Amino acid sequence: GSIGSLLCFHLQSITPITLLLRSRQSQHRRSKPTLSIQIEKHDRTRTSRGLQYEFLNNQQQHPIESLIVTTKTPQVLDSLEVIRHRHSAHFTGLLLHNGLGVVEELIENWCQEPNSRLTFVLASTSHGVYRLDNGIPVTDTDQEQEQEHDHVDEPCHGRFCHAGIGDIRIGVLPNTLMSQSIERFTLHNSQHQQDNHIENDNPILNPLSQTKPNLINHLPNIEPETKSLYHTISSILNPIIVQELSTKWLTMAEFQTSALIKLTVNAAINPISGLLETRNEGLYRESSFSSLSRRVCEEASAVFEAQSGGGQPFRPHHPLSVDNLQRVVNEIIHATRENISSMCSDLRTLATNRLPPPNTLSKPNLLRIGALQAPLKKTRLDPNHEILQKSLKETATEIDYINGYISRLGSQYLIQTPVNDSLADLVKLKSVNIKRGLILPRLQRVNRRLFIKFNADHHHKSVDNPSDL
Repeated sequence: GSIGSLLCFHLQSITPITLLLRSRQSQHRRSKPTLSIQIEKHDRTRTSRGLQYEFLNNQQQHPIESLIVTTKTPQVLDSLEVIRHRHSAHFTGLLLHNGLGVVEELIENWCQEPNSRLTFVLASTSHGVYRLDNGIPVTDTDQEQEQEHDHVDEPCHGRFCHAGIGDIRIGVLPNTLMSQSIERFTLHNSQHQQDNHIENDNPILNPLSQTKPNLINHLPNIEPETKSLYHTISSILNPIIVQELSTKWLTMAEFQTSALIKLTVNAAINPISGLLETRNEGLYRESSFSSLSRRVCEEASAVFEAQSGGGQPFRPHHPLSVDNLQRVVNEIIHATRENISSMCSDLRTLATNRLPPPNTLSKPNLLRIGALQAPLKKTRLDPNHEILQKSLKETATEIDYINGYISRLGSQYLIQTPVNDSLADLVKLKSVNIKRGLILPRLQRVNRRLFIKFNADHHHKSVDNPSDL
């Protein structure tokens, strides 16, 4: 995706990386061993060349030490599962996606063993990136430049616009063995420095520590258990990456607070803009949106307070108080009023992926068409049901990990969340009906209207009321 391509573009200059591609649609056009990526920023286009890549499948066997996952949230677990056999002995996964709840699923499904060796780095970003095309052809000028760089006829993975400058924040969630290794390292340092408080101040070991984490004092590069994590974080915190992407390593307490604020902002903006199919500008300074977003913030703050175990509502100046959450929502909606939310974009993409291209009558496509038009209630043995479920998951929105996450926390702590519940249900209902062809996003309705009017003119007919089409 766009964020993954942005990271790949910048990391390629400081460490060897391989781009894992999920789609095989362009494989026949990618016979070359490397790709290029173009990033446009401030009306300037830069190209990163010589990017190694693989297609995501079970055929590759060599181990992966460190993996950065930037897929849509519903696809994170499946993406990790496909290459689970390639996880090295001390695998580190950096998860960069919208919403919350994936880590809980990973811990439940993968990390129950006491000696689990999986370590995850949690990440969130406020950068705004979108794709300008799906891969551009190589021009004569490009070929001349590539010959100079020994990358003749190198295909381009895509051209992306880095439109919104933000930051990337990370927090470390170590496994048991790594924690023990870091504890030995910290204990050794505390004895060497005759400071008994250092052990308790290591923010990797103590989530409540107020000490700012850093590689030198808190993460050794001498133990096998920590080498992969050290390399991952040192790459993310490389001065070049810090300058380009403003990367920051936070304590887990700081990261959690930051993630909950971002979750609430997304819960207030994304589903409403997606349901209305509007830019954020359509919500800006609208009293009805202010009322709805306020209720989303009230429910979120109540749930976060119950989760913290405080027993009392957050004070007005607390980062997770209703007033502060509402303030951040208003600031974001103002700053991004020209943008389209990711959920609005997902719903539009859902419609474009609804049916295969015309004149494609292969058996898989015919089965897919039949599955999409069939009732949703199917038996497990029905192959059409599996096709439908896979198709829905591939283009699903992230609502279950945004408003749905707030709703699940509310159920866990007996806090009612009717607005978040309703927004999640409405987005799911719209998604399913778009997928089944019962409703179309606004963009497709406009296109269909123009198409019908064009045909009507061609046959000397007219459409009396185009708004009904």
